[in-house]
Amino acid sequence: MSLRSRLLGSALLVAAAAALAATVSLAPTVPPESAAGSVSAIAPTPYSFVATPPLLAVGSVLLIGGAAALASADLSARAALFAPALGGAAAFALVAGVAAAPAAILSALADPAALAAAVAGAPGTVATGVVAGGAVAPVIRATTTEDTAALVAGAVLLLAALAAGASDPVSLLTGGLGGAVAVGLLWAVDPERWRP
Repeated sequence: MSLRSRLLGSALLVAAAAALAATVSLAPTVPPESAAGSVSAIAPTPYSFVATPPLLAVGSVLLIGGAAALASADLSARAALFAPALGGAAAFALVAGVAAAPAAILSALADPAALAAAVAGAPGTVATGVVAGGAVAPVIRATTTEDTAALVAGAVLLLAALAAGASDPVSLLTGGLGGAVAVGLLWAVDPERWRP
């Protein structure tokens, strides 16, 4: 069981890394206006805004599930709450351009007005889609383990993401589908941790 769990965890981590790596080259970059000279606005394909949320949601959920399987640990619903947090932070950083020019973008985001504009703009909307997708994991895990506190936290996070991203339903829909697909995959390949 332990060897199987470690092999499964390694495979899930590789899948998570592949999803996250694909996102790095595919994610659109919309830097704050004050740092626009350092990084130009980039949308590698017309579908960059559609493909980024599900890939990041899948990557973050598989990362948490793979880490639990690799450690042969029982994944608690509270630990699954890290999936939307990690995915949302990664989405915001990628779309804001932190990966492309960290010094320029971080100094620009130190300005409260630029940070507010980024949160209200493309980086924020993509991040809310990823948070919505990542929040599927703790909600499902909390439901199967009957962890009421984690279920409430996950549901509040999911509802907050839905409310914040209402202006961009495409990111919410694609991110949610990505999270649901990742949980479905974990449900199928790792039933000991994911099924009741």
